[in-house]
Amino acid sequence: MGRGLAAVLAALLAASPRLASQGRAPSLAVTRDGAVARVQAHGLLDDGRFIDLMRSGFPLRLHFRLELWHDRSGWFDRFVTGVEWDAVARLDPLADEYVLISYGGAVKRFATTTELDSALDVPYRVTLESRESGRLYLVAHLDVTTLNDTDLEELARWLKGDVTPAVSGQENLGQALAHGAQRALVRIAGLPTLSLEGRSDDFAETAR
Repeated sequence: MGRGLAAVLAALLAASPRLASQGRAPSLAVTRDGAVARVQAHGLLDDGRFIDLMRSGFPLRLHFRLELWHDRSGWFDRFVTGVEWDAVARLDPLADEYVLISYGGAVKRFATTTELDSALDVPYRVTLESRESGRLYLVAHLDVTTLNDTDLEELARWLKGDVTPAVSGQENLGQALAHGAQRALVRIAGLPTLSLEGRSDDFAETAR
């Protein structure tokens, strides 16, 4: 684990300070097209830090959340309904291609990061079923991370000295310790994350 992990951490440390100093700042927009919401991210790879992470072997998890809210002037706005979905982007080192697994399980491959970035900019079109009437608006959220919730839970358990996954047979003790050490060092290295939010204009809806 030593040399390989050290190389990965060196790449992470080099990438972390390189924030959005180049290109456009990442953004998230949500608009309404009839009954369909259009959720579109922009510039996720422009500053290069997530590209460095993928080249170092860390897949990107893109977690989207779309919410419909009822605008109640003078009162707290009320949540109506919502939907969540994920996409994963990673480098396939054997094929030297970038892989994007999108909403619904579609898999696409790209030869360059420019092509992948263009694919990440393609909007998602999502239908939210609701019988709500009045003034409404949409809010979209996007969280880009390299560790999913299970990874974080395992890291927290490892830091507490719990190697339950190994004891239960999912991993042997050596694997549990190696994975725990790697994740702890990655967190110390300041692994970049990104959270974006976008809101639509208000629109009126009548009861059906």
